Amino acid sequence: MSRVFFLVFLTILFVGCSSKTTVVLLDNGKRHNAIIVSTNKGSQKIDKSGNFIDLKDKNEAPTQPESMSKEEIKSRFSNVLSATPKKPISYILYFKEHSTELTKESEGILDKAIVSMQERVPCLVDIIGHTDTIGSNEINIKVSRKRATYIKSLLEKRGVKVVSISAKGYGEEDLLVPTPDNTAEAKNRNVEVFIR
Repeated sequence: MSRVFFLVFLTILFVGCSSKTTVVLLDNGKRHNAIIVSTNKGSQKIDKSGNFIDLKDKNEAPTQPESMSKEEIKSRFSNVLSATPKKPISYILYFKEHSTELTKESEGILDKAIVSMQERVPCLVDIIGHTDTIGSNEINIKVSRKRATYIKSLLEKRGVKVVSISAKGYGEEDLLVPTPDNTAEAKNRNVEVFIR
């Protein structure tokens, strides 16, 4: 399912003290990108990136779609665009076998994740722990939860400021590398850090 990205801007026009809402459809990087804007008097479909319609009143039909250049969008709506949240980002951290100790390489990746969090303040962070398929599912859920909780504690010790942070363990569910039961796979011993 693709997300639809659009911006709604309220512009006050000083002629006659009326107001106008402009709806602009932005490119979401997907093939399908459309919205339908409706009022009491009709509706319009916008399905091309950069197209927009104006709304003057709920009792008037939306205007016909028109095209707005990327430059005009940036010029007219720079304040709103700069306030638009950044796309979510994720990092995968790997652990040594049978432990909650990060690999040396993952220590550096954790530092990069912390920088991303600081650049995205305020942000939400979800930490999801995983294991390989060695051992029982019950034990693996506990191990994956310990790994996620450990990463959460490291972030808290470093004073990372986030809106919320959660730590969950999925054990051997949703493996990065699908393997049969009782298979050691280093890439499945991981924690995913989602920043949004």
